[in-house]
Amino acid sequence: MNTAERISKVIRKSFIRQAEEMKFNRPVVALSGGVDSCAVLASLMEVGLKPVIVSYTPSTHESTDFQMARQTAENLGLPFVPCIVSMSEANLDHLARVVINHGYHSKVQVESMTPMVEIGRAAKQVGGNVLLTGDQSDGYFCLSRWAAFAYDKYMGVPTEEIVYKVKDDATSDRIDGIRKRYYENDKSCSEAIRYVLADVFELNTLFPFRDKAIYNSFNGSMWKEINKPRVKEPIRLAFSDWFGKNKIWVRNIQVNLHKGDSHYGDDFAEILLGKYPQYNSGRGLYSAIHRGEV
Repeated sequence: MNTAERISKVIRKSFIRQAEEMKFNRPVVALSGGVDSCAVLASLMEVGLKPVIVSYTPSTHESTDFQMARQTAENLGLPFVPCIVSMSEANLDHLARVVINHGYHSKVQVESMTPMVEIGRAAKQVGGNVLLTGDQSDGYFCLSRWAAFAYDKYMGVPTEEIVYKVKDDATSDRIDGIRKRYYENDKSCSEAIRYVLADVFELNTLFPFRDKAIYNSFNGSMWKEINKPRVKEPIRLAFSDWFGKNKIWVRNIQVNLHKGDSHYGDDFAEILLGKYPQYNSGRGLYSAIHRGEV
């Protein structure tokens, strides 16, 4: 059994255990075409649950992730709730303030969490009491640009020159350190999502990848062991029987949900800056809102 196969068994066992604990709830899955959220859905189906699927897309166009989630719901006969995020200046300003007024004002936090506010609203409206997401998996695989920066050897390297160099020469100890720093700094925003949705909608959240057993299973693993032949190979193996054209649609490539063809993150900042042209960047604007200047 290779490393990816070993970890996949831990993920599957953990997910099914957590899914079993959902049997007396009304779970809602925030679904995209990413393998993370697709695995969450697969685990619920595995234990006989029929969750509600919610997926978001900007009001300007339908993203591929949204289309894949809708098709998955149709394939599995599950209720699908479209979450259309209005890209009007007024709505984006409102969403930004909901997040920022809870203390989260970095660029990543604002642009990642604002659609989650709308998803939380949709989940509550359909009577869901637990929202499940695939959040928290990225740190295990050291895929983000932040992971390369966290590797001290590349501190100071211009962003445009970083091509996930950790995959080629980082030792397992160094990669474990990157993982530790990722979760200590909550780079996935999961705690922020939990807090905001609980406060605004009294909605519980569950992030199955946060399970300690899953975290421990990755210790000592090398980049290529868990991202070859496919990115996030252990997750793909864990529920491979659920993934397919007639079941759960899963993307073959790793794409940041807010930076994919939804263009949500970039469009969010551009539209909001149109309302506040005195600021040159989203980062500056979000900080100004946090300080109460606008």
